[in-house]
Amino acid sequence: FRTPVTQDQFLLLGPAGAMRLPNFAMPPLMNNHGNYIVSLGNVCRWLAGKAEALGVEIYPGFAATEVLYDANGAVVGVATGDMGIEKTGEPGPNFARGMELRGKYVLIGEGVRGSLAKQLIAKYDLQKDREPQKYGIGIKELWQV
Repeated sequence: FRTPVTQDQFLLLGPAGAMRLPNFAMPPLMNNHGNYIVSLGNVCRWLAGKAEALGVEIYPGFAATEVLYDANGAVVGVATGDMGIEKTGEPGPNFARGMELRGKYVLIGEGVRGSLAKQLIAKYDLQKDREPQKYGIGIKELWQV
């Protein structure tokens, strides 16, 4: 947290170019004065250290590909995908079988309608009697440091 935000600029982009929008017309949550520019990678590493100090196991680089259930149908963990698969789909020389990761509590946090979340929504009918999900428009931020 060493680089403070010094200015905000909001541009409306179109085929003819960009038009700057006045800052006063933007909602307060778009005002970054008093905030700092940070590396998301550094923040994640810092948070990972804090979580590991509390006993959380973190497996970066391994995507969960399967939900694991017990005999009663309760979620008990996830399995990671196999590594070292060749283009043909066959195991290569660096093949490593995926891991089963089981826990007392399993939190699926893979974003909007991720592949495992879709499986869970279908299996447990979680969308029944619910409003459809709402999606937002992405905003790209360009930072000059």
